[in-house]
Amino acid sequence: MRMLILIKEIFPKIFQIKVPLPNNPLGHLNAYLIKSDDKSLLIDTGLNLPQAFEALSRGLFEAGVKLQTLTDVLITHFHVDHVGLIPNLKHASENLNIWIYKVERELSQLMVEDYNYLNYMRDFIITSDAPASFGKLQNFHPAFFNVKAYMEIAKTAQPLNDEQEICVDEYCFKVLWTPGHSPGHVCLYEPSLKVLIAGDHVLPTITPHVSQFMANTNPLEDYLKSLEKVEKLNVNVVLPAHENIFTNLSERIMQLRSHHRQRLEEILNHLKNGRLTPYALASRVHWNVNYKSWDDFPIFQKYLALGETLSHLTFLEKKGLVKKVVSGGKIFYELKER
Repeated sequence: MRMLILIKEIFPKIFQIKVPLPNNPLGHLNAYLIKSDDKSLLIDTGLNLPQAFEALSRGLFEAGVKLQTLTDVLITHFHVDHVGLIPNLKHASENLNIWIYKVERELSQLMVEDYNYLNYMRDFIITSDAPASFGKLQNFHPAFFNVKAYMEIAKTAQPLNDEQEICVDEYCFKVLWTPGHSPGHVCLYEPSLKVLIAGDHVLPTITPHVSQFMANTNPLEDYLKSLEKVEKLNVNVVLPAHENIFTNLSERIMQLRSHHRQRLEEILNHLKNGRLTPYALASRVHWNVNYKSWDDFPIFQKYLALGETLSHLTFLEKKGLVKKVVSGGKIFYELKER
């Protein structure tokens, strides 16, 4: 039976291709294609799965682009649902240009070349009082499912810079570095269309995941500043990497800020009863998921919850509202006396 291809032309020569994400509550990834007579730019790819590759290939074909003639792929960030099909596309089109923000390219290189980098991540997680099973990052971290994709990026990707322009025919997209969801996440802004290709930075109903898994980083602060950056733009239409196209960017940013304020207040309230490890605190936070208790959470869901909790704790620490205490090889947080 022929697969139903969900592809539509949003603006002249700009297409949305819905690539399935099997067994994932997100349902699909929105890949975007901008084409001209001599250039075709694909934004994000999908998971490294046969059904995803088939959907993307057919979507490109229906838009008038054969795999072997695809000229450019731009990755908004290096999570597996965005980069997974890079090796397939590179194999099909040997002259393919791969673009990714310079920070993500450097991190890809570290992941495939520097084992100490992975050890630092593992140690940071374990000292947060997570179970030892959390140390096996490659089993469940979003950036570790497809080593081939990260090796391809590390070897061949061209680095993007903030404010750089990527042009296809009459469209010129400005690259906007928007760290938070990942360290090198980018959005693309086309001022003549007033369109923002948002990646995972702003989604219409889902709160983008903002985690911390390395010391000396402050991803929640990065994320909130990145929201300010896109809020200043004149945007009529937002093209997100998941869910549906939407128009209320300013309203959505206000909702996201409110969500994080509430999460910060919740964490402070939990710490009124005494110091807690990040993992213990994560087990007490209210998460909007369909599980009866923390014990029912799958390990990957616990991992995400821990990362979110850590990013909020670091934000509060930098604001002088909590302090970190190391005791017995574990990290604890407690309210800071005023």
